[in-house]
Parts: sequence; structure tokens; C-alpha cells
Amino acid sequence: MRWLTAVMLGLLPVSGTLAAQEPADEETLDIYVIDVEGGEATLFVAPSGESMLVDAGWPGFDGRDADRIAAVAADAGIDEIDYLVVTHFHTDHMGGAHQLIARLPVRTFLDHGETVDEGERQLAAFDRYVDLRESADHRVVAPGDTIPLGDIQVTMLSSHGEVLDTPLPGAGAPNYFCDDFDFHGSEITSRYGDAEDQRSLSAHLGFGAFRTVIMGDLTWNKEYPLMCPNNKIGRVDLYLVSHHGSDTSGAEALVRALAPRAAVMNNGPRKGGALHTFASLGRAPTIEDLWQNHYSIPAGSLNAPEQFIANLQDFASADDEDAVHTGPSAWIKISARRDGSFTITNSRNGHSKTYPQN
Repeated sequence: MRWLTAVMLGLLPVSGTLAAQEPADEETLDIYVIDVEGGEATLFVAPSGESMLVDAGWPGFDGRDADRIAAVAADAGIDEIDYLVVTHFHTDHMGGAHQLIARLPVRTFLDHGETVDEGERQLAAFDRYVDLRESADHRVVAPGDTIPLGDIQVTMLSSHGEVLDTPLPGAGAPNYFCDDFDFHGSEITSRYGDAEDQRSLSAHLGFGAFRTVIMGDLTWNKEYPLMCPNNKIGRVDLYLVSHHGSDTSGAEALVRALAPRAAVMNNGPRKGGALHTFASLGRAPTIEDLWQNHYSIPAGSLNAPEQFIANLQDFASADDEDAVHTGPSAWIKISARRDGSFTITNSRNGHSKTYPQN
């Protein structure tokens, strides 16, 4: 993997095409990977202007995450969200929805229905979300369901612990990376409390020849029936790294079979960005570059070169790990074209790279 070799040698990647040489076709699917400090918020905007936001970040912090999502929406030229997909009912994914709708109306909520968490605090947060989704259209989605988003083909891959039964068109080939699949045991399951994670919604998006996936926090073991013994998803151009880059998701059988050309990790300074994930991505020969929302403190020298990282600051400082940053932040933007080419841009420094059609 070229970016990892560059890090180890202290050099910059030299592959790829500069944004100035990007194709003339300006009709794009725009994807914004928004920094919500280790939570999740990713905005998809079709050429028609229709929009789908996957998760809404954290609550609190004076509306920090809602403000950041609103800033990205303004950059994208939209003033409402057609679909808010809540992948699962953890606070870092659904908690910011209340503050969000005060800034951007949401037309339709999509989720997996009911929480399986049993804690008093978790149930109270879920009840607040239920009140919110009842104020608009609401739909429970299942694997294989589609979402109308202009020219974008959106297909659900998983929901509420179930996964796609039938391979997507063109997919279904044997996945030889399943031979060494190592299931996570009860120790990791209990350590991470993944009952909701494994019920995450995940989705496949196609725009012409371009393909990508967004997996929510779908767990390692739940990836197995999607990818083994046959790859039901097929290959993609862009991998939006699962579960903030945590080590309970993103099994090698998934990453290697997807064979993406680039990966974008929505991690925080201390959340996600696990050493295992960096190592797994580093072994994927098809991935030219890893882009990150944050410099990962645990990863150290394994981080991508700085021009590929949107936020370099350690907002939760070494002296005070509970400190939070409540101001603006940078994001990663992907502009994908029908021919399968795409450009990734770091809003912090304007650095961008175009990946030509395959």
C-alpha cells in the first residue's frame, strides 16, 4: 500500500492525478465526511441536489456537531436533509439529531426500528430520538431495500442484525480471504458492548461506474455473512472505513475483497484509528491512499502523511483527555463521477487528488 510505504520512508505519495487535471464532467455525487470528534456524520449529495445524511454525531457541546453539519450543508448548497439514516441507536450516531433539525429540516428518518440496549440512560436517549422521528416521515429499512436519491442507487446491506441474502448485481464471487477469518469472541463483544453495533444499517451506493459503501458500526462477525464464502457486495472504488477505524470492524476479508482504491477514516484523535485497522489497510494492495478526519494518537507513525489528514490538532490534549474542541473543523470531501473517477479533497489545506476511472 503506497501511503504506508511513504510513511515508513518519510516520503510523500507520488501516485495519482492532481485535481487540476480532473475530468471535465462536473456532474458529481458529493460525499462529505464530517468531523464530529469520533462520532459519525457523512453527507451524500446527488447531482439533483437530493441529500442523505448518515448519522448526526453527538449531542451537547453547544450544538458543535450540528453546526459542523450545517456548515458542510452550506458548502454543498443544500438547506434541508431528504433522508437522515441513523445506523444504530448509540449517542455518537443519533444524539445530535435534535440540534440538527433546529438548523436543517429532515424530511425522512431511516433506521432499524427498536433499540436492543437496556441501560436507563440508553433507553432515555432512544425515547428522545423516537419522539423526534415521529415528527417527520419514518421508515424502518431492511437488507435489500433501496432509497430513492436521484441518480444514486442506494441499497441497504444490513439492518437489525440481518444482512443481504442475494449478492448485488455483478457480485457473488468466492472470497478467498475468508479462509483465515478469525471470529471475535465473547471477551471483545462484552468489552465493547456491541449489541447495537451489530444491528447497524450499512449501505452500498452506486453512481454510474462509481461504487462505495458506508458500514456504520457493523461488527466484524456480522461482516462475515456479507462477505463469506462469497462476496455479496463486489468491488468498490472508495471504502468509508467502518466504525471509526475501530478494531471490532473492518475485517481483512471485507477490506481485501472490496478492493478499494482509496479509504477515508472518520476517526477522532483518540477514538477509532486502531493499530489493527491501520495494519489491515496497509496490507491492502489496491489502496493507494488513506485519508483521515483526525490524526490518530494511538497510531503514531502509522498515520497517513499530514496532507491527507483534515484535523491535526489533539483537541483532547495530553494533559486533559476530557477536554473537547467546540469550534469549526475541517472535513474530507469526495466528488465522484459517473465514469468511476473521483477526487478527494482535504478542506483544511485544499490538498486534493484525483483517482482516474478504473
